[in-house]
Amino acid sequence: MAQIAGFRGVIDGVRDSGRAIYRYQQVFPGTGRTFTRRSLVCAVKLTPWDEGIVRPHELVGDADREAALAALRSSKVVMQPIVAGYRDPSGEIGRQLSRTEGGRPLLEKTTADGTIHRVWRSTDAEVLGKLRPLFAPHKLHVLEGHALYEARLAQLAEHPNLPMYSSANYTLAHLVDLADPALAAAPRHRIVRNAKVTREAALATVAPYFIIEKLAGDAADGTKLQQSLGDTVAHQPAFVVVFAGEADAWKLTLKPDVSPVSEGVAIDRALQKYDPVVIEYMFLQRALPEVEVATTTSSADALAALGQGASAVLIVRPVPVSQVAHVDELGGRLPAGSTAFHPTVLSLVGYSIEPDEDLV
Repeated sequence: MAQIAGFRGVIDGVRDSGRAIYRYQQVFPGTGRTFTRRSLVCAVKLTPWDEGIVRPHELVGDADREAALAALRSSKVVMQPIVAGYRDPSGEIGRQLSRTEGGRPLLEKTTADGTIHRVWRSTDAEVLGKLRPLFAPHKLHVLEGHALYEARLAQLAEHPNLPMYSSANYTLAHLVDLADPALAAAPRHRIVRNAKVTREAALATVAPYFIIEKLAGDAADGTKLQQSLGDTVAHQPAFVVVFAGEADAWKLTLKPDVSPVSEGVAIDRALQKYDPVVIEYMFLQRALPEVEVATTTSSADALAALGQGASAVLIVRPVPVSQVAHVDELGGRLPAGSTAFHPTVLSLVGYSIEPDEDLV
């Protein structure tokens, strides 16, 4: 079962005097309206992926895991949280959490993108006492922080036989309702470096699998490229490729009669036509093998990389929250770096790993 706990947060380098939970609010502009995303900042008990309590949806690269582990070893304070979703069909978790937002926030900050970040601190034992059993039967779906979570599991394995409620058995988490309309998915555009094949060769390699459309003169217009993905044949997976030094872009749509599983992709058939699966296994690994791939949520930054040595850029669509949940419910894993959410969570409340300190 999912176990949450209050903790002595670290704010501006100073630890709270007593245990608390925190309410984090992000107010940000959206299409035609302002959105408010709310999450619970708390400690979550570490459990291995295979227990199915905390559930992943992405693979983790060895380098990312090792980098996260190195960062953890350099400090006892975890500032970067995992972000995980939960289901609250009765709305009772939300009702209890609304009690933590009264009065003036402990912290308030506005970032350059116009997002207002607010944090409230709650030491109400009654609220936490009601939240624990409400969360207990729920699964937690990791949305961001897969590498960090695996690094914390590796760190925990180095310290066996800890007391049951030791803070070292937990990690920092932001928990958000999966049904929250303000849980906004963002695209993870790919920046490809060190490609060893030409555009002509790359497209010829994947021509049996994709409908390939030339977007004449649109290579520098990120907005237009993203808009082109709004209408695809039979709702098929699609993305846009821009090659360095070219004025034209290329929209690739998976042919409706192509089955990635039948073409050798090892994944559940229910997931085979999700965009990240098609991009990684039907395009990148076949058309552009042995390349270096980075990601960004900004199409402008992705396209700018073409003038900074990148070989190609893939402009993609965001992966909806419903698909993210579907992946982990089926026990599947998308390629690393498939998903992102907007706005970015700020590291405002830290978590101190103290093996001799109990949280309950």
